[in-house]
Amino acid sequence: MAQKPKQSVSNDTQLPAGRYDIASKDVIQRNPEDWLQFALGIPEATAIAVLETEQPTVKSNRADVFIEADVLGKVVIAHFEIQTHDSTQTPMPYRVAGYAGRGIESFQKEVWSHVIYLHPSAGRNDPGEYVQDTPGYEIHIRYKVIRLYDFAGQPVLDAKVIGLIPFAPLMKPPAEVNTEQWFARCVEAAKSVPLDEPDEADYLADMGILAGLILDVPIVHKFISEEIMYKSSVIQHFLQQGIEQGARESTIEGILEALEIQFRSSGVQTLKPMLESIEELQRLKDLRRAVLQVNSLDE
Repeated sequence: MAQKPKQSVSNDTQLPAGRYDIASKDVIQRNPEDWLQFALGIPEATAIAVLETEQPTVKSNRADVFIEADVLGKVVIAHFEIQTHDSTQTPMPYRVAGYAGRGIESFQKEVWSHVIYLHPSAGRNDPGEYVQDTPGYEIHIRYKVIRLYDFAGQPVLDAKVIGLIPFAPLMKPPAEVNTEQWFARCVEAAKSVPLDEPDEADYLADMGILAGLILDVPIVHKFISEEIMYKSSVIQHFLQQGIEQGARESTIEGILEALEIQFRSSGVQTLKPMLESIEELQRLKDLRRAVLQVNSLDE
């Protein structure tokens, strides 16, 4: 039997728009204590649990990571919001106020929020607070703004901080090192981390995805091979999503085409938004079969 050809991951457009958030979240959730200590600046901070954000109020707003933490004997919820670029639709202070409020309601503990900006140019104008100063209705929520490029990356590599090394390509390199040389140094440090083969593939793939924010894909693959990227569960998840999305789009087009042939009505395309709102591929397939049995477009 012929072996099924591998899909290429060299084309950056094959990966979803939210890949930077997903890769960041993967690294932080695997290494919560490293991120607690880095963000809080408290080496004694320890992670109790990475919390599931299945509560509808939290999940629907795509808050990224909530970690229950022990900070010098006090149990709090550390919240990390991953932000690739500046928030343009809703200003970040409003978003963080919403996340913090929903977190307080859901977990009934203090929520300490952090916004992590990935791109070197992002987050410069984030005030780090939401202020409502109407007398009698005052609300003041402060959060910590973390711009990765504000941090020197070499100390992270030297200290071998496992949870931070995949983000090091987005940190400030030494003065004499260009971007490509810095990435090569970061990859070398990542490969020195003692991990088994599947975890190493995930670890390097997360770094490669994040580095793609500032480097062209061929440069990323110069130091992290496409074969290694392909082995990672993260990339496999992205590719599977792409396959399923392609199948959904093809099935929707099949439904619309069958309706147009059967009823020759200009109103067929008005059904497209409704069909696109259906996420389950099997339901779309069932609808495609049902189209052959209906007697009118309304039906």
